[in-house]
Amino acid sequence: MTRFSCRHRLRSRILQWCFVILPALLVRYVLTSGPILASEPFPIPPPGSPVAVNGKLATQGNHIVNASGNPVQLRGIAFHGFQWFGDFYRDGRVTEAAASSWGADVVRIAVYLHEGGYLESGPAVRDDHEAIIDTIVRRCAQNGIYCIIDWHVHHPGDPLLFVDDAKRFFTRMADRYAALPNVIYEIANEPNRTGATGIAPEREVSWADIAAYADEVIPAIRARSPDSLVLVGTPDWCSFGISGGRDWREVVKAPLRHRNVAYVVHAYAAGHTFHAAIDEIAEQLPLFATEWAAASWKRTSENDLVKAQPWIEMFNRRGISWTYWNFCPGDGVFGCFKEGTTPDDRLTPESPQVSETGKLVYFLLNTPRDDCGSPAVSADGPTMLPE
Repeated sequence: MTRFSCRHRLRSRILQWCFVILPALLVRYVLTSGPILASEPFPIPPPGSPVAVNGKLATQGNHIVNASGNPVQLRGIAFHGFQWFGDFYRDGRVTEAAASSWGADVVRIAVYLHEGGYLESGPAVRDDHEAIIDTIVRRCAQNGIYCIIDWHVHHPGDPLLFVDDAKRFFTRMADRYAALPNVIYEIANEPNRTGATGIAPEREVSWADIAAYADEVIPAIRARSPDSLVLVGTPDWCSFGISGGRDWREVVKAPLRHRNVAYVVHAYAAGHTFHAAIDEIAEQLPLFATEWAAASWKRTSENDLVKAQPWIEMFNRRGISWTYWNFCPGDGVFGCFKEGTTPDDRLTPESPQVSETGKLVYFLLNTPRDDCGSPAVSADGPTMLPE
């Protein structure tokens, strides 16, 4: 072999490395290790799925609407904090079950800031939590259902304390998922009076505080995902201030000046009786109930289907979307699965691992929206599950 042919072969190998192998490795790095690019292909929603039918959501007047401008009501479930239940959600099987077996239109991903959550952990744990988020988002996309990325700021309660962290987090999320029509951003879960947890001094958190926070965080999302639906929490644990004795008109009279924004209400029916006020608010603002349950807010309470009924009726009549708290194993009255359930167990609705609350949630997810029923019918709901 001549020196020229050796040199020619070596040059060919170098060119092959530069133009074929290296780009392939870079693509693999981007898809597996590096940040996910907005231009990266994502799964196409299956025909007939909620996302395929409705497309990217927006707001119009006092409604959340689909890409055709028609009002839409989503019904789904909320996931719990990754610091406690990360292994339950990690590989995506639970998300798959929520979409394929339970009939959820939407999944809410709770990213706790404190209580051992996202802001109290080191970079490795934060990366792990973001990897779980990514798995859930992609499984939702594959199944054509929506997902809410929730900045769970209820401890310490004042979102302004961590506005820079929120902007960094939502910038990363919007960079990753700008191309997806199914991602919804919830920027402040349950704003409330600070001081109870010792993280911050005691003070009231007003609608003006929340609005100032939203005016900083929403533009960070819009810069990367201009049309995504954004959900904003309301005072006193998302009660529009009612739980704190405030006038709910404070929010209605000073709505945010941003497009495609809906306002969050939380309702724990056994303890919350302000559904008539929320009914009035829904006449004027688009709402999303990102947490609700038939029990009170205490884990040791019981489901009260009589008190839940007016909330269910109002959600359906007003077309208010909701996610039920919560789709996890244990957690007292709230968990849809019995304590100790793992992704290796059968996660279908008829599984023996499903709790009484889980049976109720399946019934609510699969009851026609125009058939609100009565307390007696709701109480009989679990008996309608497959045997």
